[in-house]
Amino acid sequence: MIEQEQAIQKLLTYKETTGKTQSEIAKELDISDPQLSQFLKGVYKSPHIIIPKIEQFFELKAQKEIAPKAPEYKGTSISNKVYKLIEYCHIQGKIAVAYGDAGVGKTMAIKQYAKKHPEGAIVITVSPCFASITGVNELIAEQLRIREKIARKIYSEAVAKLKRSNKVLIIDEAQHLTVRVINHLRCMSDESGIGIAFIGNDEIYLKMRGSGQASYAQLYSRIAYKEHITTNSITKEDIALLFEENELEENVIELLLAISRTNYGVRGAVNVFVNTAAVFGQINSKNIAEIAIEMNIRP
Repeated sequence: MIEQEQAIQKLLTYKETTGKTQSEIAKELDISDPQLSQFLKGVYKSPHIIIPKIEQFFELKAQKEIAPKAPEYKGTSISNKVYKLIEYCHIQGKIAVAYGDAGVGKTMAIKQYAKKHPEGAIVITVSPCFASITGVNELIAEQLRIREKIARKIYSEAVAKLKRSNKVLIIDEAQHLTVRVINHLRCMSDESGIGIAFIGNDEIYLKMRGSGQASYAQLYSRIAYKEHITTNSITKEDIALLFEENELEENVIELLLAISRTNYGVRGAVNVFVNTAAVFGQINSKNIAEIAIEMNIRP
């Protein structure tokens, strides 16, 4: 076990280099803020309880730094389609929908757009517990720093803040929304003039299109741009671009492409790649195939 002074110095250096607050570091160590404060001052009565936590924290941090990592964002053919769809909504103030298979890069494109447009992009991710009008209002209110709690007042203030704001609302996992909530958001777009990009699986498009009923016409007619995205759309060039830093052999690229065209998508190919690197330390088709089988992925 390291000495207390050494542990204190490691924490102070970590705090300085990362810019994290004392509260954030205490949370990472799973101790209270007062405990950490006393420990750093050298007055904590039971340092032997905290020092092992500090050792484990830095050991895990070191392991994470050398562990194989997933590739950074790359502008694949699919990611570019989603990115351009969001851009269209942003510029034109229209409603669009990108829908299709999971794990193909839709969320990565959303994150990239938000990164490039930190002041203009409002991103909310809808889980089932936030799929109601109240839930969606809460997510939007959080992003817009609206303190109102009553649904209609949140809506009115959101519309007022969004008018002429040059923002775009991006909704990930939009398939969880009900038709009623989608119409609620359509009204928000109509009144504020902002564009909304609905991103999700096939279900979101089916909900917006309906089955030809007249009651869905107003909603469906608002879709100015749509992109249907499937794993079969993934190209060999996409995989080569995604893993370009690794200088993979042709047969490895072909195998990762085959994996990406399964239900696991590009996410599956990335997971197989990372796990192969972690287990074998060497990327070749034999090792890739072995890990894929262990993960129950059969391209």
